[in-house]
Amino acid sequence: MPKTRKSYTTERKLQVIKLAEKVGNRAAGREYGIDESVVRDWKKNKAILETMNPRRRALRSGIPLWPTLESKLKTWVLNERKDGRVVHLLSIIMKAREMANADKITNFNGTLPWCQRFMKRHSLCIRVPTSVGQPLPPDWETKAKQFNCFIERNKVDISLQHIGNMDEVPMSFDMPSKFTVDSVGADSVKVTTTGAEKCNFTVALAVTADGEKLSPFVIFKRKTIPKADFPKGVIVRAQEKGWMNTEMMCQWWDQVWSRRKGSFFNPKSLLVLDSAPAHLTSEVKDKFKNTTLAVIPGGLTKILQPLDISVNKSFKSKIRRHWEQWMVNGYHEYTKSGRMKKASYEEVCKWIDSSWREITPECIKNGFIKSKVNYYDNNQELEEVETDSECTDTEIPDELIEIIDNFNIDSDNDFD
Repeated sequence: MPKTRKSYTTERKLQVIKLAEKVGNRAAGREYGIDESVVRDWKKNKAILETMNPRRRALRSGIPLWPTLESKLKTWVLNERKDGRVVHLLSIIMKAREMANADKITNFNGTLPWCQRFMKRHSLCIRVPTSVGQPLPPDWETKAKQFNCFIERNKVDISLQHIGNMDEVPMSFDMPSKFTVDSVGADSVKVTTTGAEKCNFTVALAVTADGEKLSPFVIFKRKTIPKADFPKGVIVRAQEKGWMNTEMMCQWWDQVWSRRKGSFFNPKSLLVLDSAPAHLTSEVKDKFKNTTLAVIPGGLTKILQPLDISVNKSFKSKIRRHWEQWMVNGYHEYTKSGRMKKASYEEVCKWIDSSWREITPECIKNGFIKSKVNYYDNNQELEEVETDSECTDTEIPDELIEIIDNFNIDSDNDFD
């Protein structure tokens, strides 16, 4: 008959330890019918057992055999994350082995189970990044304050409808989501697309501080403007690389900024832009001679640009929803080889028009309010309201990590 393994509560372990301290490990073991080596191990863990629930039986997280190494390793992980660098399980194991060699620890293997226990002991877990981009520069507070002072000086006597923000949003003809539902244990999780994930274009969005939306300015990667019946509220242009340059910027002024509400009499205005090269050329400055251009310092758009704070993410998620509906229920054309063609220019512009209409004035105003810039004076009665759920960053539940790790896209690179 195999020997039955027994378990003891924390309360019973402490009783054995108390007796062992008086009469010795062997005598205490005989009294309770426990092996002397077990009593010895319990005595080593006495400090931890005293902090545990008296009814708890197991100490499954384990006690670190190399506490100094783990302390240094945790500090390294937190410093790497503080600098925004990616930390994988493999990198933790490799760094731990490197530290063990430096400390001349010969019995350290650094296995995956050890790494998992290390993370549990130190409250570390695998997370999905909620934002990707350059870290804030060391002197960001000084630069943000200087930019705020510039806005304060130049917004005098300018109404909210003439304080604007413009930003270019890179888009693609295929926008698959990062997550999907599938069977547990599936070898791979595939998402079908038309293969146009790298077929990009640019949408220039612009808003004003009173919550007004200006016409979206779409730049397709073409030499000529496609012939189609585009929605009235969308301005379509073509550029060989599909992005904003000096020529497109001047056309944006003619077609969008100069046609905003109340601009007929050329009132004084203020336009907030990022530091993209196309925004800083002499031709652009001459074109915007009646508009003060406030250029956001490099690396600070995520805290100073209203569109980045509250609008862009919501807009892109709405576009993705339209694409997903089109993939399921939309009209599709196929090549002679049977491959699905990407959405037409007209269809994409309809998505843009519909998604832009869904953005609320409150969402726009929140971008101006939440930025570290005083666009509104104290006497202007503007209350912060809840933005769309898609306007804010959300944390991804840990339960989705297994699906994310196996995620890949089944795409068709041969499209017309």
